[in-house]
Amino acid sequence: MPLLGQDFSGALNRRVTILGPGLIGGSLAMALRRSGHFRDICLWARREEAAREAASLLPDCRVSHDLSAAVADSDMAVLCLSPHAIEAIGPELRKYLPERAVVTDAGSVKGKIVARLQEVFGGRFIGAHPMAGSEQSGIRAARENLYDGAVCILTPTPHTDPSARDLAAELWTTAGCTLQEMSPEAHDRAMARISHLPHAAAAALVHAALGADPSLARLAGGGYRDSTRIAGGPEGLWAEIFLDNSAEVLNGIDDLQTALETLKLGLEGGNRSAVEAFLADARTLRASQTPAT
Repeated sequence: MPLLGQDFSGALNRRVTILGPGLIGGSLAMALRRSGHFRDICLWARREEAAREAASLLPDCRVSHDLSAAVADSDMAVLCLSPHAIEAIGPELRKYLPERAVVTDAGSVKGKIVARLQEVFGGRFIGAHPMAGSEQSGIRAARENLYDGAVCILTPTPHTDPSARDLAAELWTTAGCTLQEMSPEAHDRAMARISHLPHAAAAALVHAALGADPSLARLAGGGYRDSTRIAGGPEGLWAEIFLDNSAEVLNGIDDLQTALETLKLGLEGGNRSAVEAFLADARTLRASQTPAT
């Protein structure tokens, strides 16, 4: 029998509380509301003004800045906060959350979060990371189709309760995601390459392109805009992500520097075949692994 002893059959009987009504949490609330699968959806914001804004944009959801009221009778709490805030809120949340309730999150770094929150909640916590987002932030950027077709990575451990895994899987599939599972450590290695490193590279590219003359931005076309779009993300959040996954991000930066050095050597030597081979390999890799765009 599952450790929680909880029967989660019957979606319409469930209550979910989303902590953090920003882009991720607001979009999740919209997607769940669209589905009709959850009887009650509540959003919690620490600041009263943020709660008021969320209430004005999501009139069909309960919204509160009182944590105890927001999570009372919840079957699930979803932490859509920054990585450090996710880690920090665990002990406070445990005071008010029913013992039966499952806890999950949407953070993009999993190792520290999973270790900390399984320490607080035991097997009823399961890490999750929906691979959807935007360089925009805040609930005004939220949309109900953000998760449609996106992959959500679940990161169960040997301590994860099967009931927690099942409810988290249902939550994210109801929102529109397809699921993959991997360990927290494998997740962080993968994200360093396909999420964190691209953001770091985009930020570095902005510095290299415009650092000496910001006015050049007026001349930029689609190539610059496409390759630097994600550098517009909130710096506080991304600093936390880089620092929490620093070892894996540094490995990625080393490989990026090696790749740039390969191109640099070809250019310095006027070696057209080497430059073409570098570009062709990149084009082939990208085309074989990503949808056509």
